Amino acid sequence: MNPTTPTIGDGTRILHFLVDTIIVFMLAYLLYGWWNFYVMFWNFMPIRFGTFFFGTMWAYVFLFEWIFLRTPAKWLTGTKVVSEKGGRPNIFQFLIRATVHCTLISMFGLAWNGKPFHDTFSKSNLIYSKTPQ
Repeated sequence: MNPTTPTIGDGTRILHFLVDTIIVFMLAYLLYGWWNFYVMFWNFMPIRFGTFFFGTMWAYVFLFEWIFLRTPAKWLTGTKVVSEKGGRPNIFQFLIRATVHCTLISMFGLAWNGKPFHDTFSKSNLIYSKTPQ
C-alpha cells in the first residue's frame, strides 16, 4: 500500500454504515415478511427478525465486496476494498471481513488503530477508487 494514499475519514465510514444499514434493513424486512407468510399458512418454524437482519447483512457485505469490491454505499462515496498490498483481497479475507463486519464490536477498532476491526482482522483497507462511479 502506498503510504501517500489518503485514508478514509470517519464521516465517510459513518455514511457507509447508515446507507448500507438502511438497505439491509429493507431487504431483511422483505425476507422476514416473505418467511412469515409461510409461517402463517404452511406452519414453517418462526424465526426472529434479528436472524434475518444479520444473515442479510452478512450476505450483502460478502457478496457485494467479493464481486464488486464495494457495497452500494461505497459506490456512493467512490471507495473500494483492497488488500494491504493494494491488490484484490482473496476470498478468505472477504469471509473474515463480512463476519467481523456483522459483529457489534467492529467499529471499536477505530479507537485503537484508526480503522475498524473488519479491516484489521481481514488485513484489508478502504481506499478511494480511481475509476469513475
